[in-house]
Amino acid sequence: MTRIFSFAVLAVSLGLCVACAGLRKPVPAAGALPISTASVPYEIAALDEAAVVTGDGQRETLQVSLEGDLLLGGSSRRVKGMSAGEFEALVRRSFPHARSVEIREFRANRVTVLGEVFHQIHTDLGDSPMRVMDAVASANGFTPLANRRRVKLVRQNAGRIAVYELDLREMMQGRDLAQNLLLKSGDVITVPRNFL
Repeated sequence: MTRIFSFAVLAVSLGLCVACAGLRKPVPAAGALPISTASVPYEIAALDEAAVVTGDGQRETLQVSLEGDLLLGGSSRRVKGMSAGEFEALVRRSFPHARSVEIREFRANRVTVLGEVFHQIHTDLGDSPMRVMDAVASANGFTPLANRRRVKLVRQNAGRIAVYELDLREMMQGRDLAQNLLLKSGDVITVPRNFL
């Protein structure tokens, strides 16, 4: 619960910093490029995963236990609290011919909507896909003070943070549907106030 709360605070902070800086206009029609990225130190936690592609193309998923251990080569190793680099090196020692090792942070299967919406919420993604406007609708829509042109989507995975700025006003007028991105677990949407 503490990790979710601190991520929400970080998301709001990043969103406000990018909004205050006024560095860029809304994302162009491609709609899928972040306007800002950052890396923060990440420590491995319970239920995080390592997705390994072996030399022969086989895919294997390893998951950290609730106690913070990982089963590798028949023995259990304590990994909770390791840096992402240390964790990846440990996995690569057990899979020396691995083509890739991807660390996936465990996050509840939900998204958060904050800011100028009628109800700030955490909503479950469920089995069906959800897009940005679906999440805003779950929050009962925008308030009259919402700045629909500078909506932020903050996405984090294992210490990598990407911030997207979306022009949902254009999307709502049918001109740029690419802005209505498909959401992933842990995404945070912040709707700023329109000060004009």
